[in-house]
Amino acid sequence: MTHATTGATVVVSRVGKRYSRRRGSANVTLRNVNLEIASGEFVSLVGASGCGKTTLIRMIAGLAPYSAGSITVDGTVVRGVPKRLGFVFQDAALMPWRTLRDNVVMGLNETGADLDRRTVQAKVAEKLALVGLTEYADYYPRQLSGGMKQRAGLARALVSEPDLLLMDEPFGALDAFTRLRLQEELAAIVAGSNTTTVFVTHDVDEAVFLSDRIVVLTPSPGTVKEIVPVDLPKPRLRRQGLLDNRRAAELRDHVLRLVIEDNVPSRPLAKT
Repeated sequence: MTHATTGATVVVSRVGKRYSRRRGSANVTLRNVNLEIASGEFVSLVGASGCGKTTLIRMIAGLAPYSAGSITVDGTVVRGVPKRLGFVFQDAALMPWRTLRDNVVMGLNETGADLDRRTVQAKVAEKLALVGLTEYADYYPRQLSGGMKQRAGLARALVSEPDLLLMDEPFGALDAFTRLRLQEELAAIVAGSNTTTVFVTHDVDEAVFLSDRIVVLTPSPGTVKEIVPVDLPKPRLRRQGLLDNRRAAELRDHVLRLVIEDNVPSRPLAKT
């Protein structure tokens, strides 16, 4: 019943994104982005607002076209949504008229076409248990807290046992306590899987805790400024241990400097 996840490889080669404006001008969001992501790797994208993080992850997902270059997943050029892809959005985007169980079933998409009802129910039950929502299977989204909705969104993304998991600031709208708890839960889930994960975040501590590498993008037009390896032992299952780690603090400060130094406004010359 269980698909043996191998973890997809992703190659972004000289990719650019531009939006046309009136009178022939263009707004360039991304320029000459190059990135290779190995099977089973967890990579976070960080950078100032407007640098193209969400645009890049949506292009990898086949949800937005790119204007130049190429993106491949397992060697196949992305021209639509790749197979065995899971996507967790900033908003859980649950269907309000469906129960939690039925929302998770939707994540099976094309992979559920050949499954019998018993197998589908077993897969859904397994993922609801994984995110701690078994007893809420028959609840509707309006009956869930924000953190529970995001857990449901994660269960929906994982139910097809994706080789590639894309997450666009999934915890950004949550309170600090819920966010920390879900970070730890995600770390535990990833530790037991070989799924390749690309994660967009503004939270550098979150990126350090979860990632194998952190990709820092420049302000618009975004391009790769630096790729920072996170050389901390894994699995990392508790944030408290990370907060007390000197190397983690060094990595956080380094990434913050990379992001901030491009966003400090130049001071005007003092009048004499």
